[in-house]
Amino acid sequence: MIGKLLFLAAGLLIGLFLARFMRGGGRRDLTAPPPARPPMPRIGEARIVDAQIDDDEIRELIRQNRKIEAIKRLRDQTGLGLKEAKDAVEAIETRMPR
Repeated sequence: MIGKLLFLAAGLLIGLFLARFMRGGGRRDLTAPPPARPPMPRIGEARIVDAQIDDDEIRELIRQNRKIEAIKRLRDQTGLGLKEAKDAVEAIETRMPR
């Protein structure tokens, strides 16, 4: 009975050791700088190609105070995410004459 428990405990310890080894466990160097990330695009620069955007249609929706529809239209035309399209519409709105 005790032999079986010792065998089970040894197997468990070996399994834990192997799992940690396979994961690349051990101590990490916390003094190393973090990996470099690409810079974030500024507002209005996010993957927008002017040829893809029907500026007149977007501007008309903004003039009619239909900003949400302008964002939806821009997303449909360019495939941008919600935040990028919102930022782009707001950038277009700030460039529009009042």
